[in-house]
Amino acid sequence: MKCKHFLIEQLVPPEISSARGDGAWELLDSAALISLDQLVDAFGRMTVNNWHTGGNFRESGLRLPGTRTGAVFSQHKYGRAFDIKPIDVKPQFIYAEILKDPKRFPFITTLEDISATSTPSGGWVHFDTRNNPAPGIRIVKP
Repeated sequence: MKCKHFLIEQLVPPEISSARGDGAWELLDSAALISLDQLVDAFGRMTVNNWHTGGNFRESGLRLPGTRTGAVFSQHKYGRAFDIKPIDVKPQFIYAEILKDPKRFPFITTLEDISATSTPSGGWVHFDTRNNPAPGIRIVKP
């Protein structure tokens, strides 16, 4: 499965893009890809990675196993997590909307606490689709 709103380069680091090309899609969780498209449909344009156009973001989607970015068992390393940087709305708005109506985004099981991802220039929303046996959306803190 592929996303309708993202190129593979926007979701993986350059090393994976170079090594796997279009085959890198198989490294990403289908539920996470569906959720990405649902979020864009609901809230407009957003960035995940932008290294392929000269930007600084390269690990906001799938991460290499040996990266020092994030936790040892980060969901990013399993293709189940994305850090989205919205263009048309504020990250805090998306975060609040997901929590207000989680059934609208049925595969999102976990969000990173928005206080940890907010920056003066905006920030991001971390979501993932990990197995979460508890009801509702789990909030994690770094």
